[in-house]
Amino acid sequence: MIGYEIAVSIVAIMISIGGIALGIGYGIDYRRLKSFGKDELFQSFINALILGALFTFFSPSGMGVSLVNSIVQSSNVQAYCSGFMNDNYAICFADNYLVGLQPIKIGNASYPSLLDASLTMLVPLTGSYLLLGVISATDLNLGFASFSFSSILSPVMSEESFIIKLLTFAIIDLYTQSALLSVVSIVAIPFLLPIGIVLRTFYLTRKVGGMIMAIAIGLFAVYPLTYLLDAQITANYSAGLGPQAFTTFNLNSQSMQEQILSAGSGGISANAITPIGNGLLSGLTKLVSSFTGVFRQVMAAVSVLIIEVFFFPLFSLIITIVSIRELASALGSEVSFGKFDIF
Repeated sequence: MIGYEIAVSIVAIMISIGGIALGIGYGIDYRRLKSFGKDELFQSFINALILGALFTFFSPSGMGVSLVNSIVQSSNVQAYCSGFMNDNYAICFADNYLVGLQPIKIGNASYPSLLDASLTMLVPLTGSYLLLGVISATDLNLGFASFSFSSILSPVMSEESFIIKLLTFAIIDLYTQSALLSVVSIVAIPFLLPIGIVLRTFYLTRKVGGMIMAIAIGLFAVYPLTYLLDAQITANYSAGLGPQAFTTFNLNSQSMQEQILSAGSGGISANAITPIGNGLLSGLTKLVSSFTGVFRQVMAAVSVLIIEVFFFPLFSLIITIVSIRELASALGSEVSFGKFDIF
């Protein structure tokens, strides 16, 4: 890898500079130059050891990558990836857990990705929202009086509109997290880690280099593994909502719409008012009853989805920040995340 080749060259140069400075210091008996040479040689040898260890750990077949992959495999989960994500099973699983097109397996059970779960709720809800909009805009003309359903259905449509907006935002957030994982997979080890090693080689940027190295390791190893933890936590009580419930709800909404449109078309005699009213009342009762049952399922599913899409990523971020801070301290650097330093 080019990044590591550059890092090796710079470490070798700094070892040479440290040795030359130390030799000149002893030659002219200059104490400060001898101290500088010893310090640079010591730090350069440490950087060489760190470089060798990190290359051994985080090369495509290295011990670190194998450790991360073994943790994922021992958790009895399964996901499908190709391309640049295939080397790190944790990133592969996290991406499938978020936006995968195929179900993931946890234990012996299969679970849809969060994107699939969101779309399973969003598409039928959007359809039913449009149908309710048609119903609410329909006026029933009885000749001597007219009746509008907008006041009855307005609260229902308001709740549906809120859920639709929430699910839309959740889908955007899922794609954002997936994009971040893709960037981490491409950038963290091949680029960020060698840059950190190079910067740690120089005296003035030593702490910055340690910080970048800690960030690279934390993002590559710790951050994706937290999604594995998230999936394990929610796997046993996920309130998934099957498409059949939404299909029933849509059929009831469509039936109600047809009753209203057929009742409001053409002339209607006074003798027809009672059967029409009874039909509309039955239709409204059926619709409201259907909506009440499905709405409870929707809210249960959306509540779990909100936890998985918004709260668990925050939990993952906190764990990653703590890990990066501790890694930076071990590398002789400091990382500050402002208010997150309370953790």
